[in-house]
Amino acid sequence: MPSAALFDIGNVILFFDFGKAARKIESLCPFSAEEIFQKVQPLTPPLERGELTPGEFFDHASQRIGYEGDRDFLRESFEDIFELNQPVVDWIEELDANGVPLFLLSNTNGIHVPFFESNYEVFSRFQGRIYSHEVGTMKPDREIYRITIETLGIDPAQTIYIDDLPENCEAGSEAGLQALRYDPANHAAIRQKVTASVS
Repeated sequence: MPSAALFDIGNVILFFDFGKAARKIESLCPFSAEEIFQKVQPLTPPLERGELTPGEFFDHASQRIGYEGDRDFLRESFEDIFELNQPVVDWIEELDANGVPLFLLSNTNGIHVPFFESNYEVFSRFQGRIYSHEVGTMKPDREIYRITIETLGIDPAQTIYIDDLPENCEAGSEAGLQALRYDPANHAAIRQKVTASVS
């Protein structure tokens, strides 16, 4: 019987839209929202590996897109790009109520973590978390799975791992986790499978 559940965040617990940020600041840049997204996107991997601080990210982003607005507005625009996936939140709450230890493994950054942890109560239910920018490596690199298993003290063979990307699930399986790919269109089927295994 699985002894824990390890959740990804993006497109599992939270849906996200980077285009939302680009549309907010479009009028303050000499580029379209689509062009803003394209110019900023290459900065995301180094931000999520912790190679760029949030301040450095905003410095580079502002230069790339010719941003002429207030720095606080730029940050607020990049922070607020999320929408709760309520069916997964309900599921997490039920797992927690049934005593299943909950953990997080996410490719994320120092801009988004403070925002979603302070704005969405569901994150208080997790006993431990591994964030890519804090450990200097990202999924699907095998190193982040090693760090996760060792740091969280979980038994991979007894841990359900939920992620939306097939390459991450494959890497999780190679690390010994019980990986399941999450698809919002098949939420009920995935939830039933996991609930049956932990009941």
